[in-house]
Amino acid sequence: MITVNDTLITEDEILAEVPRHQREANPRLAAGQELVLRALCRQRAAELDLSAEDDEALLESVLAHEVRTPQADEASCRRYYEQHPDEFREGDRVEAWHILFQATSGLDVQKLRTRANGVLAELHRDGLGAFAACAQRYSNCPSGAKGGALGELGRGEMVPEFERAVFALPEYTLGGELVETRFGFHIVRTGLKVEGHALPFEAVHARLAGWLEEASRRRAVHQYLQQLVGAARIEGIPMSGAESPLVQ
Repeated sequence: MITVNDTLITEDEILAEVPRHQREANPRLAAGQELVLRALCRQRAAELDLSAEDDEALLESVLAHEVRTPQADEASCRRYYEQHPDEFREGDRVEAWHILFQATSGLDVQKLRTRANGVLAELHRDGLGAFAACAQRYSNCPSGAKGGALGELGRGEMVPEFERAVFALPEYTLGGELVETRFGFHIVRTGLKVEGHALPFEAVHARLAGWLEEASRRRAVHQYLQQLVGAARIEGIPMSGAESPLVQ
C-alpha cells in the first residue's frame, strides 16, 4: 500500500499504470513512483487553487506557477557550440553494424553485461570476419538476421550514446568497449565513413537556444518535483532516484 500525505494509491491504480513502464528495469516500482508524483502535483494544485481537465494539464499549470527557467542568451549558446563541435555538423555518414544484448524487465543486467563482454572479447580474438555470424547468433535486434548491418547512418538518426560511439571510431573498426543505451548493450563496428562539414553558429543559433532552454526546464522541473517529494509524507515506496516522464 502506498500513501502520499495520507492519500491512498491503490493496487489497481498501480497495475493499470504498469504497462506504460515496461522498458524500465522494475516496471511496478516505476509505475508507483509515477503515481506518487502525480498525486503530489494534484495536492500542490489544490493548495494553489489551480484546476484543469486532466493530470497532464494540471501538471503544466503547477509548473507554470512554480518553475521559472532563464532564456539562453547568445553567449551561453556560443559557448555550448564551441564546446560541442560534433553536434553541429552536416553530411557526416558512417556504415555501422551492431550486436544488441537487449535489457528487458527482470533480466540480471550484470550477467547480460558479462555475456556481452565475452562475445566482444571473442570478436577481438577472431577479427571482423566473425562479426556477421556472431550477430546472427546473439543479437536481439532484427538486424541480426543481416549480420548486424544497420546501413549508412547520419547524425541525428541514432540514440546519442550510439551515435557518439560510432562516429568516434575510425572506419572499418570494431569498438573496444560495449556501448550502453536504453535498449541494452551494443557491440559496434564501422565501415566506410564520409566526412561532412561544420555548420556555422548563425545557422544553429535559434535551434540551439531552444534546446538549451528546454534542457534547463527539464532540470528545473526535476528539481522541483524532488522538492515536493522531500517535503511529503510518502509511505510504501522508495522515491530516491525516481525517474519518470514527469521528471525527464
